Amino acid sequence: MNVSFSKIARQNVTISEITSFHIGGDTVELSNQPRLMMRVAGEGMAREVDLNGSYVTGQLYANHVKLAAPRHAEPVMFWHGGAMTGVTWETTPDGRPGWQWLFLQAGYDVIVTDAVERGRASWSPFPQIYDTGPVFRTKEEAWSMYRVGARSSYAAREPYQGQRFPVSAFDALAAQLVPRWTTHDDMTLDAYQALLEKVGPVHLVAHSQGGWFALNMVRRVPHLVRSVVVIEPAGAPRLASEDVACMGDIPHLFIWGDFIDEVPSWKKYRAATDQYREVLAAAGKQTREMDLPVMGIRGNSHVPMMDDNSADIAALVVDWLAQNPGAAI
Repeated sequence: MNVSFSKIARQNVTISEITSFHIGGDTVELSNQPRLMMRVAGEGMAREVDLNGSYVTGQLYANHVKLAAPRHAEPVMFWHGGAMTGVTWETTPDGRPGWQWLFLQAGYDVIVTDAVERGRASWSPFPQIYDTGPVFRTKEEAWSMYRVGARSSYAAREPYQGQRFPVSAFDALAAQLVPRWTTHDDMTLDAYQALLEKVGPVHLVAHSQGGWFALNMVRRVPHLVRSVVVIEPAGAPRLASEDVACMGDIPHLFIWGDFIDEVPSWKKYRAATDQYREVLAAAGKQTREMDLPVMGIRGNSHVPMMDDNSADIAALVVDWLAQNPGAAI
């Protein structure tokens, strides 16, 4: 199947405004913390650093790029996956335009986020506020979980046959990986809800762990989600009949890459997502699955927005959005 982003009618991108902000979270007061004498800059004099006081925790970061003449009423909002940040959407690891730019070219205002405790959203002290330490992703785990190749093939950098991720840029991808916590789902959902309440409604495009958050969010604030595109979600919530009833008719698009049978975890994630999609379809909701290999587009990894055909996958999403713009509830 041949798809090209050049088929999308594009205009020169004229940006009217770029804003960024933090939203969500609470203030937590800490006491009985140590007072430290330390140098905080270069070879400057040591000074006292008092760790007692107020901290903001649970916030996320958003960057909003607005076009001078957008061609669509609602923006596209991007949510990243686990151990990742909004960099996912900005530029590919080998330097090609990311989906942020491509969707601006397609006429959408674009919002890129860093979730709670990721990237520019910042951390909170642990174990004083976060009750556990972070989890870090190794290059070996990224190689296998992103389905670039089998874990046993990492040392030799031998990808799966037909792999479309630019393997020469794998180290650049690994440099993007950040610490994450596995116990902050509620905090993250609250922050995402606050963000949608500030800027919604939006077309929501989410990847991996972000896809799980997105599928939960359409139950919370369906009136703020025009449509939802979930790219290889890391599972999906179980839907009850009352959940489906309150969701309105938000169009759902599910996108899957190649080599899923090679990684047991991804087979489980997909099974849970398929169950979610089947419940929606049985209730007459608008859903579509793009199984890229079945469509004749083979070789995509877990990060199709970074693969060598990333612009073509973006074109599929833009075309779907044009056909399924969503409707107010």
